[in-house]
Amino acid sequence: MADYKDIIKGTLSNIAGKVKEVAASDTVQNFCCKVKEAAETGSVKEIYDKGASRAKAYSRIAKLTLEMNGESEELKRVYTEIGKLYYDQAKDAPEGFFAPLFNQVQEISAGILAKEEEINALKAEFEAQAAAKDIEVEVCAFDEVVDATESDGTNEAPADDKTEE
Repeated sequence: MADYKDIIKGTLSNIAGKVKEVAASDTVQNFCCKVKEAAETGSVKEIYDKGASRAKAYSRIAKLTLEMNGESEELKRVYTEIGKLYYDQAKDAPEGFFAPLFNQVQEISAGILAKEEEINALKAEFEAQAAAKDIEVEVCAFDEVVDATESDGTNEAPADDKTEE
């Protein structure tokens, strides 16, 4: 039987040897020299600086966009409040092009009230039914229910005995 520890050690030492060979090869050495040369010339720092400045710009754009959206929502809220206040002041005598809009508000409000009344009526009906407890539940064994259901379908009386196996 082979000793697995020796096999694993041998495999690891072979892998380590191959890694050392690749690290010592001309291709890796040339790559390392090129990276070192690029770092010394400042091109890597320049690329990093450009990337960092772009990230900051995108971050600022996102922040400003969020602030604009928040201010737009606040402006809509203010416009809505102005409209409500004007409606409350002029609802009895709307003027000009406001008259059809005021009629729409009255129609929509009437529809909302009708739906609220229907909801309240349904809730009251449910509460009355729950208080009356008009549903009776009979609890019995599962086998009795199955036997009764089977005999309903065949017009036979339920069997008192268990079926023979």
